[in-house]
Amino acid sequence: MKETVAILGAGTMGRGIAEVAAVAGHAVWLYDPYPQALEQALREIRADLQKQHERGRLTGIEEILARIQTTASLEDCAQAGLVIEAAPEKLELKQELLGKLGELNENNILATNTSTFSVSAIASRVKHPARVLGLHFFNPAQRMKLVEVVGGLETDPGLLERMQTLMQSWGKEPVRVADSPGFLVNRVARPFYGEALRLYGEGLAKEHIDWILKGMGFPMGPFELMDLIGLDINYAASTSVYQAFYGEPRYRPHPLQYQRVAAGLLGRKTGQGWYTYPPGPPPPPTPPKAQTRDIPLPLIIGPNPLAQELRASLKHTANVAEARFVLDCRVKLERKHDFFENLPVVSLVWGHSASAVQAELRGRPVAGFSLVPPISPTTVVELYAPLSGGNEALKLAQTYFAAHGYNTLVLPDQPGGVAFRILALLINEALSAIAEGVASPPDLNRAMRLGTGYPLGPLEWAEQLWLKPVLRALEGLQAELGEDRYRPHPLLRRMVAAGLENFGNLSLVPYTKGDLQTREEEAV
Repeated sequence: MKETVAILGAGTMGRGIAEVAAVAGHAVWLYDPYPQALEQALREIRADLQKQHERGRLTGIEEILARIQTTASLEDCAQAGLVIEAAPEKLELKQELLGKLGELNENNILATNTSTFSVSAIASRVKHPARVLGLHFFNPAQRMKLVEVVGGLETDPGLLERMQTLMQSWGKEPVRVADSPGFLVNRVARPFYGEALRLYGEGLAKEHIDWILKGMGFPMGPFELMDLIGLDINYAASTSVYQAFYGEPRYRPHPLQYQRVAAGLLGRKTGQGWYTYPPGPPPPPTPPKAQTRDIPLPLIIGPNPLAQELRASLKHTANVAEARFVLDCRVKLERKHDFFENLPVVSLVWGHSASAVQAELRGRPVAGFSLVPPISPTTVVELYAPLSGGNEALKLAQTYFAAHGYNTLVLPDQPGGVAFRILALLINEALSAIAEGVASPPDLNRAMRLGTGYPLGPLEWAEQLWLKPVLRALEGLQAELGEDRYRPHPLLRRMVAAGLENFGNLSLVPYTKGDLQTREEEAV
């Protein structure tokens, strides 16, 4: 017979986890001190089960519901073999609840669904902290496959293995994660929101930022997603990670988000956030029909995967006499001068602005462009005029990309481009997480795909772009923007120096608690 599971908290997450456990065949105690919350939870669970039944995904609704008992008594929950706390995100409340459960039963397993607090800190108030771990589900728990399995400093390693197996039996995909601020997904995803907000603060339209990110394959743009999550919840997560890292600048929340939270504009749930609901965010324009006859052809310059993909998919020429302009896909600013002197240049701006290229080319017609492979029909090509204004190069770029059926956006000149700047910081944060042993590279990629719907994991994307161009672009962004958040992680520098192009060959030797104890004993 399967062990009884107790869920502490009947809110959105708690009732979702209770439903998952009941569907998996467990008897469930669902605890909440407020009777109306328990009544609402049962209604919501029934409604969700009914929807699944109508779609042919589930049978036996009444049997599942019969496994769920509600209670306002912690004594009832203490008899369960596994307790999962899903109370509001208040550290003292979580410590108090699991501390009481630990007193009532010294042998059961105690898990917290916290998304922001240290599992070790919560376990510090529990008798026998070796039985405390994090089971971080994602909303909605009954749909999202990912569960982060988090061990505190004193968690029994065997318990983590056991809970991974249990989560798999619940139909989930568990990922082992270290007890670090934001754990894995919430930490690595911070630049998706933070850098989008900074770009918006620099004068780019939020609609354009969303269109560009959706064109890359993300399910939603950052502003649309913040509205769905709730600006208050997203801001709280950003603030929590920022504070937990003692004010690390790259996690700093943005004043523009705080301004909306303070004004009560929290997203869909209040009818207005970054967008007004209804109608919500505007859809991107329909891409133009491809028509490549008699278009200006470029020389496509550069060895990297972007240049290779453009040469494979777009019309171009290798004959200088036929070329109307140069499409320069090289990353380093220092290389963008003294070639094909009579041709306008449309330069990749991953590591610098269009204005910086114009200065290198001494007055020639210059425009910037940015896009990130893999290129698809939904890709939005970002175009940038230098601060001196539009010119022949910009017109050629607009004509060329539109002729191939791509939406183009002419944006205020800034280094990096929208798509690449956000992706580069996601990659840099992912490198930071694996360097600190938060998760393995395969687990990090899997967690980001499952937990956020990213089309590729950040490290997978880095491999597709090649690591060296990513490093050079980050160096260029740091040089031009002067911000420490663009500083390439030392692990990226070491990998490029070692000639590594993928994370499968990366050798990181983490120190486990047992390893450290052995070394301490040997040193005595």
